[in-house]
Amino acid sequence: MARTHGVQQPDFYLATFSDIHGLGGGVAVVEGLGAALRDCGLSTLLLGAARQTTATVRQDPSVRRLNLRGDVPAWLWRVRHWLVPRVLTASLRQLPPPRRAFVGVNPLWVVGARRAWPDVPVAFVFVALLSNCLPFTWGRRPTLWQRISLKAVRRTERRALRLADQIIAPTRQAREELEAFCPDVRGRIAVCTYGCQTPPADPDLRARQRRTLGLGAADVMLLAIGVCDRNKGFDLALREMRQVDRRARLFLIGAGPQRRCWQQLAAEAGLEDRVRLVEPQPALAPWYAAADCVLSTSHYDTFPYVVLEAMCCGRPVVVPRHAPPLVYSGVAELIRENGGGALYDRTRPGALADCLNRLVRDAELRVGLGRAARETALRSLRWDRCVQTLLSVAGVAVGGAAPGRTPAARPLPMAGALLSAGQHGACFPRGVT
Repeated sequence: MARTHGVQQPDFYLATFSDIHGLGGGVAVVEGLGAALRDCGLSTLLLGAARQTTATVRQDPSVRRLNLRGDVPAWLWRVRHWLVPRVLTASLRQLPPPRRAFVGVNPLWVVGARRAWPDVPVAFVFVALLSNCLPFTWGRRPTLWQRISLKAVRRTERRALRLADQIIAPTRQAREELEAFCPDVRGRIAVCTYGCQTPPADPDLRARQRRTLGLGAADVMLLAIGVCDRNKGFDLALREMRQVDRRARLFLIGAGPQRRCWQQLAAEAGLEDRVRLVEPQPALAPWYAAADCVLSTSHYDTFPYVVLEAMCCGRPVVVPRHAPPLVYSGVAELIRENGGGALYDRTRPGALADCLNRLVRDAELRVGLGRAARETALRSLRWDRCVQTLLSVAGVAVGGAAPGRTPAARPLPMAGALLSAGQHGACFPRGVT
Protein backbone atom coordinates (compact mmCIF):
# COMPACT_ATOMS: atom_id res chain seq x y z
CA MET A 1 0.00 0.00 0.00
CA ALA A 2 1.12 3.57 -0.59
CA ARG A 3 2.55 5.42 2.39
CA THR A 4 -0.13 6.79 4.68
CA HIS A 5 1.73 9.43 6.75
CA GLY A 6 0.78 7.39 9.83
CA VAL A 7 -2.91 8.14 9.28
CA GLN A 8 -5.49 5.77 10.74
CA GLN A 9 -8.58 5.39 8.57
CA PRO A 10 -11.10 8.05 9.73
CA ASP A 11 -14.84 8.12 9.16
CA PHE A 12 -14.64 11.49 7.38
CA TYR A 13 -11.98 13.53 5.65
CA LEU A 14 -12.74 17.28 5.71
CA ALA A 15 -10.57 19.24 3.28
CA THR A 16 -9.88 22.92 2.64
CA PHE A 17 -7.47 24.37 0.09
CA SER A 18 -5.36 26.31 2.59
CA ASP A 19 -2.95 25.61 5.43
CA ILE A 20 -4.94 23.46 7.83
CA HIS A 21 -2.88 24.75 10.76
CA GLY A 22 -3.89 28.35 10.09
CA LEU A 23 -7.12 30.32 10.24
CA GLY A 24 -9.67 31.53 7.71
CA GLY A 25 -13.13 30.84 6.40
CA GLY A 26 -12.34 27.45 4.86
CA VAL A 27 -10.54 26.24 7.98
CA ALA A 28 -13.44 27.48 10.13
CA VAL A 29 -15.90 25.44 8.04
CA VAL A 30 -13.98 22.16 8.34
CA GLU A 31 -13.33 22.80 12.05
CA GLY A 32 -17.00 23.43 12.74
CA LEU A 33 -18.17 20.44 10.75
CA GLY A 34 -15.45 18.27 12.28
CA ALA A 35 -16.46 19.20 15.82
CA ALA A 36 -20.12 18.48 15.06
CA LEU A 37 -19.29 15.09 13.51
CA ARG A 38 -17.10 14.15 16.48
CA ASP A 39 -20.03 15.03 18.73
CA CYS A 40 -21.84 12.25 16.85
CA GLY A 41 -19.08 9.79 17.80
CA LEU A 42 -17.44 9.83 14.35
CA SER A 43 -13.72 10.26 13.69
CA THR A 44 -12.38 12.97 11.40
CA LEU A 45 -9.14 14.08 9.79
CA LEU A 46 -8.88 17.71 8.68
CA LEU A 47 -6.90 18.13 5.47
CA GLY A 48 -5.21 21.20 4.05
CA ALA A 49 -2.99 21.91 1.08
CA ALA A 50 0.60 23.14 1.23
CA ARG A 51 3.88 22.79 -0.61
CA GLN A 52 5.09 20.29 1.98
CA THR A 53 3.28 17.56 3.89
CA THR A 54 2.96 18.48 7.57
CA ALA A 55 1.05 16.97 10.46
CA THR A 56 0.86 18.69 13.84
CA VAL A 57 -1.53 18.93 16.75
CA ARG A 58 -2.82 22.42 17.54
CA GLN A 59 -4.75 23.22 20.71
CA ASP A 60 -7.04 20.18 20.93
CA PRO A 61 -5.12 16.85 20.59
CA SER A 62 -8.32 15.10 19.51
CA VAL A 63 -8.45 17.22 16.34
CA ARG A 64 -6.20 15.55 13.80
CA ARG A 65 -4.84 17.73 11.01
CA LEU A 66 -2.69 17.02 7.98
CA ASN A 67 -1.37 19.19 5.17
CA LEU A 68 -0.88 17.34 1.90
CA ARG A 69 1.17 18.54 -1.03
CA GLY A 70 -1.29 20.56 -3.06
CA ASP A 71 0.59 22.79 -5.46
CA VAL A 72 2.61 22.59 -8.64
CA PRO A 73 6.20 23.80 -9.19
CA ALA A 74 6.49 27.58 -9.23
CA TRP A 75 7.53 27.70 -12.87
CA LEU A 76 4.16 26.18 -13.86
CA TRP A 77 2.14 28.95 -12.20
CA ARG A 78 0.54 29.98 -15.50
CA VAL A 79 -1.22 26.61 -15.83
CA ARG A 80 -1.54 25.91 -12.10
CA HIS A 81 -5.32 25.59 -12.07
CA TRP A 82 -5.19 22.95 -14.79
CA LEU A 83 -2.74 20.74 -12.88
CA VAL A 84 -3.63 20.99 -9.18
CA PRO A 85 -6.44 18.35 -9.23
CA ARG A 86 -3.90 15.75 -10.40
CA VAL A 87 -1.53 16.71 -7.60
CA LEU A 88 -4.29 16.36 -5.01
CA THR A 89 -5.34 13.00 -6.43
CA ALA A 90 -1.78 11.71 -6.07
CA SER A 91 -1.59 13.03 -2.51
CA LEU A 92 -4.91 11.45 -1.50
CA ARG A 93 -3.87 8.07 -2.88
CA GLN A 94 -1.17 8.02 -0.21
CA LEU A 95 -3.93 7.88 2.42
CA PRO A 96 -6.44 5.16 3.25
CA PRO A 97 -9.93 5.99 1.96
CA PRO A 98 -12.39 7.28 4.57
CA ARG A 99 -14.82 4.78 6.05
CA ARG A 100 -17.81 7.05 5.48
CA ALA A 101 -17.29 10.00 3.14
CA PHE A 102 -15.01 12.73 1.86
CA VAL A 103 -16.06 16.38 2.35
CA GLY A 104 -14.38 19.16 0.37
CA VAL A 105 -14.92 22.90 0.71
CA ASN A 106 -13.03 23.50 -2.51
CA PRO A 107 -13.81 22.02 -5.95
CA LEU A 108 -10.16 20.97 -6.45
CA TRP A 109 -10.51 18.56 -3.52
CA VAL A 110 -13.81 17.22 -4.81
CA VAL A 111 -12.28 16.34 -8.18
CA GLY A 112 -9.15 14.92 -6.54
CA ALA A 113 -11.13 12.74 -4.12
CA ARG A 114 -13.43 11.35 -6.82
CA ARG A 115 -10.42 10.40 -8.92
CA ALA A 116 -8.58 8.87 -5.97
CA TRP A 117 -11.53 6.87 -4.56
CA PRO A 118 -14.31 6.42 -7.15
CA ASP A 119 -16.51 4.43 -4.76
CA VAL A 120 -16.34 6.82 -1.76
CA PRO A 121 -19.26 9.25 -1.27
CA VAL A 122 -18.09 12.82 -1.88
CA ALA A 123 -19.81 15.98 -0.61
CA PHE A 124 -19.04 19.54 -1.72
CA VAL A 125 -19.60 22.26 0.90
CA PHE A 126 -19.91 25.47 -1.09
CA VAL A 127 -18.01 28.55 0.11
CA ALA A 128 -17.44 30.48 -3.14
CA LEU A 129 -17.71 30.22 -6.91
CA LEU A 130 -14.39 31.56 -8.14
CA SER A 131 -15.74 31.76 -11.66
CA ASN A 132 -17.97 34.60 -10.47
CA CYS A 133 -15.56 36.02 -7.89
CA LEU A 134 -12.22 36.25 -9.73
CA PRO A 135 -13.23 38.89 -12.32
CA PHE A 136 -13.94 41.31 -9.46
CA THR A 137 -10.27 41.08 -8.44
CA TRP A 138 -8.96 42.07 -11.87
CA GLY A 139 -8.21 45.47 -13.30
CA ARG A 140 -10.09 46.91 -16.24
CA ARG A 141 -8.08 44.90 -18.75
CA PRO A 142 -7.51 41.30 -17.63
CA THR A 143 -4.38 39.64 -18.96
CA LEU A 144 -4.34 36.63 -21.25
CA TRP A 145 -3.10 34.40 -18.43
CA GLN A 146 -5.86 35.59 -16.12
CA ARG A 147 -8.40 34.54 -18.74
CA ILE A 148 -6.67 31.18 -19.21
CA SER A 149 -6.69 30.59 -15.44
CA LEU A 150 -10.37 31.52 -15.25
CA LYS A 151 -11.15 28.98 -17.96
CA ALA A 152 -9.40 26.29 -15.90
CA VAL A 153 -11.25 27.36 -12.76
CA ARG A 154 -14.62 27.18 -14.53
CA ARG A 155 -13.82 23.75 -15.90
CA THR A 156 -12.81 22.43 -12.45
CA GLU A 157 -15.81 23.96 -10.68
CA ARG A 158 -18.30 22.52 -13.17
CA ARG A 159 -16.59 19.13 -12.99
CA ALA A 160 -16.70 19.17 -9.17
CA LEU A 161 -20.40 20.07 -9.16
CA ARG A 162 -21.15 17.20 -11.54
CA LEU A 163 -19.03 14.67 -9.61
CA ALA A 164 -20.23 15.46 -6.07
CA ASP A 165 -22.87 13.16 -4.63
CA GLN A 166 -24.22 16.03 -2.52
CA ILE A 167 -23.70 19.79 -2.55
CA ILE A 168 -24.37 21.90 0.54
CA ALA A 169 -25.06 25.63 0.12
CA PRO A 170 -25.67 28.11 2.97
CA THR A 171 -28.56 30.05 1.40
CA ARG A 172 -31.16 29.83 -1.35
CA GLN A 173 -29.28 32.59 -3.16
CA ALA A 174 -26.19 30.39 -3.22
CA ARG A 175 -28.26 27.49 -4.59
CA GLU A 176 -29.60 29.73 -7.35
CA GLU A 177 -26.07 30.84 -8.21
CA LEU A 178 -24.90 27.24 -8.51
CA GLU A 179 -27.91 26.17 -10.56
CA ALA A 180 -27.38 29.05 -13.00
CA PHE A 181 -23.69 28.12 -13.31
CA CYS A 182 -24.22 24.36 -13.68
CA PRO A 183 -27.86 23.24 -14.24
CA ASP A 184 -26.80 19.60 -13.69
CA VAL A 185 -26.76 20.21 -9.92
CA ARG A 186 -30.52 20.56 -9.61
CA GLY A 187 -31.82 18.06 -7.11
CA ARG A 188 -28.44 17.56 -5.42
CA ILE A 189 -28.20 20.81 -3.44
CA ALA A 190 -29.18 20.96 0.23
CA VAL A 191 -29.59 24.46 1.68
CA CYS A 192 -28.14 24.43 5.20
CA THR A 193 -27.04 27.54 7.07
CA TYR A 194 -23.47 27.14 8.29
CA GLY A 195 -22.41 27.33 11.91
CA CYS A 196 -20.21 29.90 13.61
CA GLN A 197 -18.33 30.18 16.89
CA THR A 198 -19.96 31.81 19.88
CA PRO A 199 -17.42 33.94 21.75
CA PRO A 200 -16.84 33.55 25.48
CA ALA A 201 -18.37 36.26 27.64
CA ASP A 202 -16.08 39.10 28.70
CA PRO A 203 -18.11 42.13 29.84
CA ASP A 204 -15.01 44.34 30.24
CA LEU A 205 -13.45 43.64 26.84
CA ARG A 206 -15.29 46.41 25.00
CA ALA A 207 -14.26 49.16 27.41
CA ARG A 208 -10.63 47.98 27.50
CA GLN A 209 -10.28 47.87 23.72
CA ARG A 210 -11.97 51.21 23.15
CA ARG A 211 -9.61 52.82 25.66
CA THR A 212 -6.68 51.22 23.84
CA LEU A 213 -7.92 52.66 20.53
CA GLY A 214 -8.50 56.10 22.04
CA LEU A 215 -12.24 56.09 21.36
CA GLY A 216 -14.52 58.36 23.36
CA ALA A 217 -18.05 57.67 24.52
CA ALA A 218 -19.52 59.64 21.59
CA ASP A 219 -17.38 57.93 18.93
CA VAL A 220 -19.09 55.30 16.78
CA MET A 221 -16.64 52.63 15.63
CA LEU A 222 -17.21 51.12 12.18
CA LEU A 223 -15.19 47.97 11.48
CA ALA A 224 -14.30 46.20 8.21
CA ILE A 225 -12.03 43.15 7.98
CA GLY A 226 -10.67 41.29 4.98
CA VAL A 227 -8.16 41.01 2.19
CA CYS A 228 -7.25 44.39 0.72
CA ASP A 229 -8.13 43.57 -2.88
CA ARG A 230 -10.53 44.91 -5.48
CA ASN A 231 -13.21 42.38 -4.63
CA LYS A 232 -13.45 43.45 -0.97
CA GLY A 233 -13.84 46.99 -2.24
CA PHE A 234 -13.02 48.89 0.96
CA ASP A 235 -12.36 51.95 -1.20
CA LEU A 236 -16.15 52.36 -1.33
CA ALA A 237 -16.22 52.87 2.44
CA LEU A 238 -13.31 55.29 2.24
CA ARG A 239 -14.97 57.40 -0.43
CA GLU A 240 -18.30 57.53 1.36
CA MET A 241 -16.84 58.30 4.78
CA ARG A 242 -16.70 61.95 3.70
CA GLN A 243 -20.54 61.92 3.76
CA VAL A 244 -20.85 60.07 7.08
CA ASP A 245 -21.45 61.79 10.41
CA ARG A 246 -18.14 62.93 11.89
CA ARG A 247 -18.70 60.87 15.03
CA ALA A 248 -17.96 57.77 12.97
CA ARG A 249 -14.48 56.22 13.09
CA LEU A 250 -13.64 53.59 10.47
CA PHE A 251 -11.10 50.83 11.15
CA LEU A 252 -9.98 48.62 8.23
CA ILE A 253 -8.08 45.49 9.26
CA GLY A 254 -6.23 43.63 6.55
CA ALA A 255 -3.37 43.37 4.10
CA GLY A 256 -3.21 42.92 0.37
CA PRO A 257 -2.39 44.50 -2.99
CA GLN A 258 -4.69 47.52 -2.62
CA ARG A 259 -3.70 48.52 0.91
CA ARG A 260 -1.18 51.21 -0.12
CA CYS A 261 -3.61 52.71 -2.64
CA TRP A 262 -6.30 52.90 0.02
CA GLN A 263 -3.93 54.56 2.48
CA GLN A 264 -3.25 57.19 -0.14
CA LEU A 265 -6.97 57.57 -0.87
CA ALA A 266 -7.68 58.19 2.83
CA ALA A 267 -4.90 60.78 3.00
CA GLU A 268 -6.08 62.59 -0.14
CA ALA A 269 -9.61 62.71 1.26
CA GLY A 270 -8.39 64.25 4.51
CA LEU A 271 -9.63 61.30 6.56
CA GLU A 272 -6.48 60.54 8.57
CA ASP A 273 -8.23 61.42 11.85
CA ARG A 274 -11.32 59.31 11.08
CA VAL A 275 -9.91 56.27 9.26
CA ARG A 276 -7.27 53.80 10.42
CA LEU A 277 -5.83 50.99 8.31
CA VAL A 278 -4.66 48.32 10.72
CA GLU A 279 -2.30 45.43 10.06
CA PRO A 280 -3.74 41.89 10.34
CA GLN A 281 -4.53 40.99 13.93
CA PRO A 282 -3.88 37.63 15.66
CA ALA A 283 -7.11 37.98 17.68
CA LEU A 284 -10.25 39.71 16.50
CA ALA A 285 -12.44 39.34 19.59
CA PRO A 286 -11.35 42.71 21.06
CA TRP A 287 -12.11 44.44 17.75
CA TYR A 288 -15.59 42.98 17.47
CA ALA A 289 -16.21 43.95 21.10
CA ALA A 290 -15.11 47.56 20.55
CA ALA A 291 -17.08 48.00 17.31
CA ASP A 292 -20.53 49.55 17.07
CA CYS A 293 -21.10 48.18 13.56
CA VAL A 294 -19.33 45.74 11.20
CA LEU A 295 -19.67 46.36 7.49
CA SER A 296 -19.06 44.57 4.21
CA THR A 297 -18.34 46.27 0.90
CA SER A 298 -17.53 43.16 -1.15
CA HIS A 299 -18.62 42.67 -4.72
CA TYR A 300 -18.66 38.90 -4.08
CA ASP A 301 -19.03 37.13 -0.71
CA THR A 302 -20.98 33.91 -0.32
CA PHE A 303 -21.32 33.68 3.46
CA PRO A 304 -18.52 35.80 4.98
CA TYR A 305 -17.34 34.61 8.36
CA VAL A 306 -16.37 38.12 9.44
CA VAL A 307 -20.03 39.11 9.18
CA LEU A 308 -21.19 35.94 10.91
CA GLU A 309 -18.70 36.36 13.73
CA ALA A 310 -19.82 39.96 14.24
CA MET A 311 -23.41 38.74 14.59
CA CYS A 312 -22.32 36.12 17.13
CA CYS A 313 -20.73 38.97 19.08
CA GLY A 314 -24.01 40.91 19.02
CA ARG A 315 -22.87 43.57 16.57
CA PRO A 316 -25.17 44.98 13.88
CA VAL A 317 -23.86 44.38 10.37
CA VAL A 318 -24.15 46.40 7.18
CA VAL A 319 -24.03 44.36 3.98
CA PRO A 320 -24.86 45.04 0.32
CA ARG A 321 -28.05 43.75 -1.27
CA HIS A 322 -27.73 40.67 -3.43
CA ALA A 323 -27.89 41.85 -7.06
CA PRO A 324 -26.07 39.45 -9.40
CA PRO A 325 -24.06 39.71 -11.57
CA LEU A 326 -22.99 43.09 -10.15
CA VAL A 327 -23.07 42.08 -6.47
CA TYR A 328 -23.15 38.61 -4.89
CA SER A 329 -24.09 38.99 -1.21
CA GLY A 330 -25.12 35.64 0.20
CA VAL A 331 -25.51 36.87 3.76
CA ALA A 332 -28.09 39.48 2.64
CA GLU A 333 -30.71 36.73 2.65
CA LEU A 334 -30.01 35.94 6.31
CA ILE A 335 -30.26 39.61 7.31
CA ARG A 336 -33.39 40.29 5.27
CA GLU A 337 -35.28 37.34 6.70
CA ASN A 338 -34.00 37.28 10.29
CA GLY A 339 -32.80 40.77 11.13
CA GLY A 340 -29.59 41.86 12.77
CA GLY A 341 -28.35 44.41 10.27
CA ALA A 342 -28.95 46.84 7.44
CA LEU A 343 -28.86 46.38 3.67
CA TYR A 344 -27.73 48.95 1.11
CA ASP A 345 -27.53 49.18 -2.67
CA ARG A 346 -23.85 48.86 -3.51
CA THR A 347 -24.41 50.10 -7.06
CA ARG A 348 -25.92 53.43 -5.95
CA PRO A 349 -23.50 56.20 -4.92
CA GLY A 350 -24.25 57.46 -1.43
CA ALA A 351 -26.30 54.43 -0.39
CA LEU A 352 -23.68 53.14 2.03
CA ALA A 353 -23.23 56.60 3.58
CA ASP A 354 -27.00 56.94 4.04
CA CYS A 355 -27.17 53.55 5.73
CA LEU A 356 -24.23 54.29 8.03
CA ASN A 357 -25.65 57.68 8.99
CA ARG A 358 -28.87 56.05 10.19
CA LEU A 359 -26.88 53.79 12.48
CA VAL A 360 -24.39 56.41 13.65
CA ARG A 361 -27.17 58.85 14.61
CA ASP A 362 -29.47 56.33 16.28
CA ALA A 363 -27.88 54.51 19.21
CA GLU A 364 -31.16 52.78 20.05
CA LEU A 365 -31.36 51.35 16.53
CA ARG A 366 -27.78 50.03 16.82
CA VAL A 367 -28.55 48.33 20.11
CA GLY A 368 -31.75 46.76 18.78
CA LEU A 369 -30.07 45.46 15.63
CA GLY A 370 -27.18 44.12 17.70
CA ARG A 371 -29.58 42.14 19.88
CA ALA A 372 -31.33 40.82 16.80
CA ALA A 373 -27.97 39.85 15.28
CA ARG A 374 -27.06 37.85 18.36
CA GLU A 375 -30.46 36.17 18.44
CA THR A 376 -30.20 35.30 14.74
CA ALA A 377 -26.73 33.85 15.26
CA LEU A 378 -27.81 31.67 18.18
CA ARG A 379 -30.89 30.45 16.31
CA SER A 380 -29.58 30.06 12.77
CA LEU A 381 -25.78 29.72 12.68
CA ARG A 382 -25.60 26.05 13.58
CA TRP A 383 -24.15 22.95 11.92
CA ASP A 384 -27.13 20.66 12.68
CA ARG A 385 -28.64 20.39 9.20
CA CYS A 386 -25.27 20.22 7.46
CA VAL A 387 -24.21 17.32 9.66
CA GLN A 388 -27.48 15.49 9.13
CA THR A 389 -27.07 15.89 5.37
CA LEU A 390 -23.52 14.53 5.49
CA LEU A 391 -24.57 11.58 7.62
CA SER A 392 -27.31 10.79 5.11
CA VAL A 393 -24.82 10.92 2.21
CA ALA A 394 -22.47 8.64 4.14
CA GLY A 395 -25.23 6.14 4.94
CA VAL A 396 -25.16 6.83 8.68
CA ALA A 397 -28.46 6.76 10.60
CA VAL A 398 -29.41 10.31 11.58
CA GLY A 399 -31.71 9.46 14.48
CA GLY A 400 -30.90 10.34 18.07
CA ALA A 401 -29.76 13.50 19.77
CA ALA A 402 -26.11 13.52 18.72
CA PRO A 403 -26.45 15.34 15.36
CA GLY A 404 -28.25 18.20 17.07
CA ARG A 405 -25.53 18.96 19.57
CA THR A 406 -23.76 22.26 19.21
CA PRO A 407 -19.99 22.24 19.81
CA ALA A 408 -18.91 24.19 22.85
CA ALA A 409 -17.69 27.73 22.33
CA ARG A 410 -13.95 28.03 21.69
CA PRO A 411 -11.63 30.89 22.57
CA LEU A 412 -11.15 33.51 19.89
CA PRO A 413 -9.26 34.41 17.57
CA MET A 414 -11.94 33.59 15.08
CA ALA A 415 -11.99 32.72 11.40
CA GLY A 416 -11.67 36.34 10.33
CA ALA A 417 -8.07 36.52 11.52
CA LEU A 418 -6.74 35.01 8.33
CA LEU A 419 -9.24 36.86 6.19
CA SER A 420 -7.69 40.03 7.52
CA ALA A 421 -4.25 38.63 6.78
CA GLY A 422 -5.03 37.82 3.17
CA GLN A 423 -5.22 34.14 3.22
CA HIS A 424 -22.13 34.30 9.82
CA GLY A 425 -36.92 37.18 17.21
CA ALA A 426 -39.91 38.55 16.45
CA CYS A 427 -39.41 41.02 19.33
CA PHE A 428 -36.37 42.56 17.62
CA PRO A 429 -36.30 44.75 14.51
CA ARG A 430 -35.67 43.04 11.23
CA GLY A 431 -32.99 44.11 8.78
CA VAL A 432 -33.02 47.78 7.91
CA THR A 433 -33.35 48.34 4.18
